[in-house]
Parts: sequence; structure tokens; C-alpha cells
Amino acid sequence: MRVFAVFATIALFAAGSAEAATFRIAAVTGKTAPCHSLASSAPAGQIAYFKHLAARLGQDVLECPVANEAAAGRALESGALDMAVMGPASFEPVKAKTRSILTVRPVGDLNRIPVLVATKKTSTRTSLSALKGGTIVFAGKAAFAYGLPRKALADRGGPGFFAREDVAAAPEAAAARLRSGAVDALVINAAAWQRLCQGDRPQDANCGDLKVIWRGRPRAAKAIVVRRDIEDELRFRLIGVHVAMHLEARDAFAWGSSWIPKAAEFEPTEADALVAP
Repeated sequence: MRVFAVFATIALFAAGSAEAATFRIAAVTGKTAPCHSLASSAPAGQIAYFKHLAARLGQDVLECPVANEAAAGRALESGALDMAVMGPASFEPVKAKTRSILTVRPVGDLNRIPVLVATKKTSTRTSLSALKGGTIVFAGKAAFAYGLPRKALADRGGPGFFAREDVAAAPEAAAARLRSGAVDALVINAAAWQRLCQGDRPQDANCGDLKVIWRGRPRAAKAIVVRRDIEDELRFRLIGVHVAMHLEARDAFAWGSSWIPKAAEFEPTEADALVAP
């Protein structure tokens, strides 16, 4: 029975693949035209990218010319496309039916790691908006402790949202300032928060007197976007193919990531990475 179930699953997947024999990618060209296979005269990098995706997805990959990113978003939303590169402005009108899956990390930049804002457990401030006009402390001076978290907050509030911003030497010092009442909230990346709160034993609660009131990431400048109704298997395969592309197919990677200068690698991202604050 187990062997039969395995073969039945393979058969069902094969049938689904046959129904979706093509994968359609938006190309912003200034005008809309029918989807088509790449011509032999297409740029070598684009040919390498399409061939790499076709081989890994098991589908023919087609180019679909569109006038601009907004047109790509509308076509994606309607089901006329399967994938497009979009920015926040073009994503906003179609965010209910589309989702981000990948961004590109430039050389020398940090990953878009989660950022947390924490207050004392007894604080009446329970959201980021409740901290407007309050005081905060960052958990260090390094880029991952200050630059990236500050960018994540700036995307949501902009300059002047907080009355004062302090920078501590380390997470422990920042937490001490919060506990003493010197500031209203602590801003820290998720990895540093885990290290700060992790005790020697599973039952230890080093941050039991604190609470997280907000979690977010810096907003992405651009992202690869697909429809929200895409099959999970195809979405995961797309992510896997792109994440390894800078190692497996450099020419394909150079073309596929060319929308970000000095690209280092693709990285998976959350569905709402492009959502405006």
C-alpha cells in the first residue's frame, strides 16, 4: 500500500505539471505583447536564466512583455503571468492576490533579519504606534544592531517618530536601561534577543519581565512576486532554485538579479516584504 501511495503521488504531480506546462515571466519593455519563447538573439544572460529555470522547474519558460511594473502587477493579479519583479508602489494595489517570495542581497549588505521592539511587561504601551514620542535604546553600534533596526523603524515612522534614540554598548546594557526606566523600549534584532533571553536551562526566562510589542523587517526595495494562489511545491522550488543560483549558474544569476546593483545572492522573504507602512 505504501508503494502504491508513493506512485500515486508521483502520478498526481506529473498530471499537475502537464496542466501547467509553461511558466510566464514579466519583462518590462514599455509595451504589452503576447508571451513567447526567447529568440536566439536574446541576451546571453537572459537565455541562461530562462534555461536554468526551465530545467529546474520542468516547464517551458516564456517572456511576457509588459508596459511597466504596474501593468505587470495587474497581469499577475489576473492570472496572465506567473512571476514579476516589483517595487512597493506597483505591489500595493495588487497585494491582496500576490506575494513576495525573494529579494536580492547586495554585496556588503546584511540580510533582512527580523527586528523586535520590547518594553517592560508592566508597560501600557502595546504597539509600535503607542511608542510615538517615546524613548528607545538600540542594542549596539554595529550595523546589525543599529543600522538595520533603525531602517526597519524608519520605514514605519520616519524621522522624529521617537522623542529620543539612545545607543547602548551591548544588548545587556540596552536591556538594563529599559529595566531601569531610562527608556520606554528596546530595539534589537531577533538573533540578539534570543541570545539575551536564553538561559542555561529550558525553563529559564531571562526576559520574563519584558514583552515584545512589534516585530518587523526593513521594507524591501524590490522583490520577486508571484500570485498568492501559487502551488506550495512550485513556490518552494522557485525559492530553492534562486537561492542556489549564485553558486550553480553564475550567468543566470547575473541576469536574474540585475535589478539590484552588485547582487550577492537571492534570499527568501516574507509575503509582505514590499508592503508600505
